[in-house]
Amino acid sequence: MPDRRLWRHFDYFLLIAVALIIALGVAMIYSASRGDPEIERAPTNQAVTALLGIVILFIITISDYSLLKGLAWLLYFVILALLLGVLIFGELRFEARRWYNLGGFDFQPGELAKLVLGIVIAAFIADRQGKRPYLETIILSGVLIAPCIILILRQPNLSTALIITFMWVTMVFAGGIESRHIGALLGVTLSVVIIVFVSSVVFGFDLIEQPQIECEAKDTACQAAADAAQKNQRPAIIRNYQINRIQSFIGINPNQNRTPNPNSDKCAPENINDLNYQTCQALFAFGSGGWLGQGFLQGTQGQLRFLPVRHTDFIFSIIGEELGFFGAAAFVAILMFIIYRALRAAWIAHDVFGRMLCISIAAVFFLQTYINLGMQVGLLPVTGVVLPFVSYGRSNLISAIIAIGLIESVAMRYKKLEF
Repeated sequence: MPDRRLWRHFDYFLLIAVALIIALGVAMIYSASRGDPEIERAPTNQAVTALLGIVILFIITISDYSLLKGLAWLLYFVILALLLGVLIFGELRFEARRWYNLGGFDFQPGELAKLVLGIVIAAFIADRQGKRPYLETIILSGVLIAPCIILILRQPNLSTALIITFMWVTMVFAGGIESRHIGALLGVTLSVVIIVFVSSVVFGFDLIEQPQIECEAKDTACQAAADAAQKNQRPAIIRNYQINRIQSFIGINPNQNRTPNPNSDKCAPENINDLNYQTCQALFAFGSGGWLGQGFLQGTQGQLRFLPVRHTDFIFSIIGEELGFFGAAAFVAILMFIIYRALRAAWIAHDVFGRMLCISIAAVFFLQTYINLGMQVGLLPVTGVVLPFVSYGRSNLISAIIAIGLIESVAMRYKKLEF
C-alpha cells in the first residue's frame, strides 16, 4: 500500500469527471438499445465493465507507475503476439479479424495496443533521453512500433493504426524534437513509403485492393470471371470499403461513379446511399435535437432505429438528438476536461517516463474524440472509432479506465515524500 500522504495528490476532479461521463454514457446506451433484443444487454454489460474497471483503476493507482518501465519490453512482445494471434485465431466479422471471442467477451487487442505502445515508447524515450542523439531515438522508436502498425493494418483497422501513429508523433515532438530534425524525419517517412512500395512488389501484396467486378444477375461468364479474380486477389493494405467511404464523404457514389456537385446536398433523398446513410441519419438526429433536445428516450432517429450502430460509433448522435446542443456540449466539455487533467499530470510529472506516458494517453483520447465527433457531423469519413468512456465497447472502456489509473499514479507521485 502507498504512503497515506500520497493520497493528498490524488486527482479527485479527474475521477469525478470519469465517473460522471461513464454514468451518462451508460444512460445514453440504455436509450439507444431500449427495445432492441440484439443489443438490450449492452447497458448492463457496460455498467458491469465500468465497475470492474474502477476496481482496476484503484489497483493501478496504488501501484508505482515507474515499475512499468522495467516491464516495457515484456509488454511489447505480449501485444505483438496478441496482434499476430488475432489474425489467425480472431473472429471474422465484416471482413475483418480484430476480436478474440472469450466466451461472450469480445477482446480487441488493438485497443490495448494503444495503451501498451504508449508505455513502450515512453520507456524508450526516457531511457535514451540525454544519452543518445534524439534523432536516433525518433527513428528507432518508429521502427519499434512499425510491426504493430503493420499487423493492425492487416486486420484491417486503419483508424487504430492512425491513432497509434498520431500518438507516436505527439510523443516524439513533446520529447524535445528540434527544427533540424524535421527534415530528417520527413526523409525517413519518404524512405518508409518507398520500402512499403518495394515490399508490395517483392512479397506480392497490393497497396490498394483491386476493385470487385460488378456483374448482371444472369451474366454467368462475368460471374465466373469475378469469382476467379476473387480467388486470385492478393492481400492489400487499403481496402475497397475504405476507398468507398472516402468517395462517399466527398460526395461521390462509387456505385454510380458520379462527379460530385458542390451545390448539391449529399443528404438529399436522391443522394443517400449505403455508404453515407449513417452520416445522413446522424445529421438528421442532430438537426432534430435543437438547443435542448427532444428529451431522454424520446429521440425519433434512435428510438425508431433509423440510426445504425447507435450504441457504439454513433452514440453522440443520440446525445445530440435527445439532449440537444447544450447536452452534447456538456459531454464534449467533460471529455476536454479529462484530457486537460491528463496534460496537467504530464506537466507536473517528476520524470520523463511519467510525462511521456500521460502525453500518450492525452493524445489518444484527443484524436479518438476528434475523429468520432468529426464523422458524425460530416467533417470526416465514417470510421470505427468510438467515443471514449461513452460508446459501448468493453475493451475500449477497460483500456481507457486503466489509462486513467496510470494518470492518477503519476499525479500522486509527482512529489517525493520527505521523511
